[in-house]
Amino acid sequence: GTRNPTPPAEAAPAPAPPPSVAAVPGKLVVQGTNATLPFPAGKTEIFIGREDPVSGVFPDIDLTDHGGDEGGVSRKHARVFVQGDQVYIEDLNSTNYTYVNQQKITPGQPHPLSDGDELRFGRVKVNYYA
Repeated sequence: GTRNPTPPAEAAPAPAPPPSVAAVPGKLVVQGTNATLPFPAGKTEIFIGREDPVSGVFPDIDLTDHGGDEGGVSRKHARVFVQGDQVYIEDLNSTNYTYVNQQKITPGQPHPLSDGDELRFGRVKVNYYA
């Protein structure tokens, strides 16, 4: 007799994250090259910096190939996260600071981000799009 093959088991849906912590939407577009750096899906905070395998630093947005080395981007330069309905960026005590629309933000103080804002990490300029 022929046996029916067992149908593949359906994967259980992933549990929804708690509403207080939202995944960070958006992407960065590097000025000058228009390289698009999408934020990884489902992450509640996005780290921006330069990859350094020696120190075990692997940021979500790696600016090494986008002028980060010579532009003075720190390994752990900044992080982006959501609180309520607002996206914030926070400078992580980077060496060459983070600027939002030409204004230097205070390290450790989250600064609200809006669609189209210009961000500068050291000398690397990008635009944030929600």
